[in-house]
Amino acid sequence: MPMKCNGLNQNIVLIGLVLLVTFKMTSQVKERPFILVTADERHQILEKIETQDWANDIFTELKEKADFQVKTFYKNPKTYLEKLPFNWSEGNKNDFPPFYKTYHIENGIQKNLDNATDKEQKYMELLDQYLQIAIDCGMMYYFTQDEKYAYLASSILYSFTKSVQKSEVSDWRGRGGWLFPYDGFREVRVLGYKVPLVYDFTGSYLKKGGKSFDIIKNRKVDFPINELQDVCRTYADISINYGHTGSNHSVLESTSLVYNALAMDDEKERHTLLSYFLTENTENQDAINVMYKKYKKKGDIWPETSQYLNHSTAILAKLLLVVNKYDPSLKLGEKYQNILFALPRLDYFVYPNNEIIRWGDGHRTSHAPYEAYENAYILSKMDGLEELQHKYAPLIKGAMNSGKYNRKSPEALFWYSDDMNQQVAKIDLPRTDRVYHAGIVLQRNLSSTNNPKDGLMCFVGGAHMVHGHAEGMNIELYGEGQVLGADHGRKRYGKDLHENYSRLFAAHNTVIVNGSSQGEGGWVNLGINSVELISMEPNLGEEAVSPFHSYSQTSFEDDKGEKAEATQERTLALIRTSPTTGYYVDVFRSKSKLINQYHDYLYHNISDTLVFKNNDMVFKQTPYRYVANANGKWKQNKEYRNPGWHFFKNVWSSETYDKDVKATFKTEKLRTGSIFMQLHVLGFNNREYTKVKAPTTFESPKPYDSLPTPTLVIRNYGETWKNPFVVVYEPFNENERATIQSVEKLEENGFYKGLKIISHTPTEKLIQYVVTQSKNEIFQDEVLGIYFKGTFAIISLKENKSLHSIYIGNGDKLIYKNETIVTDASKTYYKTY
Repeated sequence: MPMKCNGLNQNIVLIGLVLLVTFKMTSQVKERPFILVTADERHQILEKIETQDWANDIFTELKEKADFQVKTFYKNPKTYLEKLPFNWSEGNKNDFPPFYKTYHIENGIQKNLDNATDKEQKYMELLDQYLQIAIDCGMMYYFTQDEKYAYLASSILYSFTKSVQKSEVSDWRGRGGWLFPYDGFREVRVLGYKVPLVYDFTGSYLKKGGKSFDIIKNRKVDFPINELQDVCRTYADISINYGHTGSNHSVLESTSLVYNALAMDDEKERHTLLSYFLTENTENQDAINVMYKKYKKKGDIWPETSQYLNHSTAILAKLLLVVNKYDPSLKLGEKYQNILFALPRLDYFVYPNNEIIRWGDGHRTSHAPYEAYENAYILSKMDGLEELQHKYAPLIKGAMNSGKYNRKSPEALFWYSDDMNQQVAKIDLPRTDRVYHAGIVLQRNLSSTNNPKDGLMCFVGGAHMVHGHAEGMNIELYGEGQVLGADHGRKRYGKDLHENYSRLFAAHNTVIVNGSSQGEGGWVNLGINSVELISMEPNLGEEAVSPFHSYSQTSFEDDKGEKAEATQERTLALIRTSPTTGYYVDVFRSKSKLINQYHDYLYHNISDTLVFKNNDMVFKQTPYRYVANANGKWKQNKEYRNPGWHFFKNVWSSETYDKDVKATFKTEKLRTGSIFMQLHVLGFNNREYTKVKAPTTFESPKPYDSLPTPTLVIRNYGETWKNPFVVVYEPFNENERATIQSVEKLEENGFYKGLKIISHTPTEKLIQYVVTQSKNEIFQDEVLGIYFKGTFAIISLKENKSLHSIYIGNGDKLIYKNETIVTDASKTYYKTY
């Protein structure tokens, strides 16, 4: 018999009576199946298969897969089943052996299976494949009532049930498993949820005396349903009493919890176990009522990185549908509808080339979870939620019509229909948006050409969360169809590169203070403060005052550890100069409380080379510049070699250089042609410039997904508040020239106030005065005839120096020669001349 975790039986006794009023109890025992679909729905599903091409395609593919397995099984059931990963060297003679246990040990330390070896991976995959075959055949039994499918499915389930019980559940660090002793979290996600589905689809066959094949007795036998109940009970218990709360782990384990709860034949026990998904929280598992607190407002998203936030929400939407179908009186769609509203949000955080903005462990590419959209639509129909129906039906139809979505899963046969209206929706991407939990403020300016290469987009962000990075106040920049100024991303968890670079400041486009910026506390000791918004234009949800300009100003406290102690402010502006051209202005201020402070500005750009245009700059190899902590203490998920820049290679540095600098990142190996990012860096005293080869930027376009990343580091000795890091970035391609001809600083009393930028666009010459100040500051230049009280403004002149336009992103008053503007309460303004 399987080893049960302590506490489950006690919990059952304590809350069993209470739960009788939680659920709608019926006098009639439910007949299986009922987890995903019921016997009563079979007729209409068969009609769907008969009359609708998409349904017939799914059924035909499933039948072909299952028929192949059935044919192979019937040739020799014993040989077929003996390929399961049995450990024949253990156990008693004439009895089922245990399975090989799948675990991973590195340097004598027990670890989870993120970095499993090929052999370890093979055991996982083999069990997974057999259970999936059993599910496929179980479904075919449901559709056809042909017992050959149920015989195979139940025989796999019989072998699994007999062998899994030969092991004991590991209590390793409170997160152990049954067959994966050091990764129960993975076991319930890979195997645990499949076992109850096999039983649900074959239950009617077994209850009427259907047989299963026993490889030890080499014959058909009765199925031990009571033992199977113990297996499902144990998998439910692993979710309830193992793992941890407050992250997506509770979500990812919930599928196994819900399905195994519904596998219980005793109705009271079924409801008791199901309550751990609905209402009963433990030290190791959040119920949906707690998980829902992440979705306080309509449109809130799961507060992790991109690949987790939609995945988590999609799982919850599916489970709400499953449980609501089991008991429609619960009205879970109505009760937790903000979960359903959250699903499309990731579609708004995309660049013009449809890649996702990246923060933390997030991936660059993904796709809308259209099946989750359909689940949300079905659930909203069940609970009469018209707003959600009207939201999802056009999105689903639009994806189908464009070829982005085709129904493929068997669940589609059970749940989906063609009753949606024919209206098609298009997502209109706003000029600005925010990812609040990640501290992200993004700006975009799509081109009237509708060509993704002409679009412009950038963001600034940084915050602490599960799967977040210690990244500081980080930016990404897009141009010419690519994310050029890119966040490093991540590859395999647990490796030196991931732990001591990918997660740390040096992998991001940020500023490192005193060589010591780091995370501290929180999730795996990577805690940082959140980037805070000071001001932006356009504000979220508001119309932009200018079709060409936008900006954000944010702040950040770099105070983790004891050696940075810095306050920072970043102004990032997006300025379009024609339908095909534009540039970014980045102004980064940083000051530390500590003496002998220094600040390093980092910018990574996917490219082949970084070339400086200043002929009087002399670079020398400085191989030891960033290696001070290369052999520092590292304890996985706890202590790191901050700030991670010891991974920089081929390090060349200049002497102190105080002039303006012009440099270009050249990206010349793209299939679509060469593109460039030109930098104009304002010069100040006490600056040194370094060019390095940083590690590969993951998920870059080929071949840059396997090449080092050229990176610029600018070091300033002393504070950089009054004279900040100021860089103008302009992307362009091989068929065009860079439009910016010159960049000069605007100063007052020797301190930076803004820039004068002269551009030759494809249609005109522009002279632009870009004033970038901290909040409520004043800039006055009598020679230029400029007075400005505020944060951000652009005065654009034509070639003859007459006014072209005035833009105020945030300010109270601007005077340019004879033109005086006092803003209204919005503090914004735009006018063309």
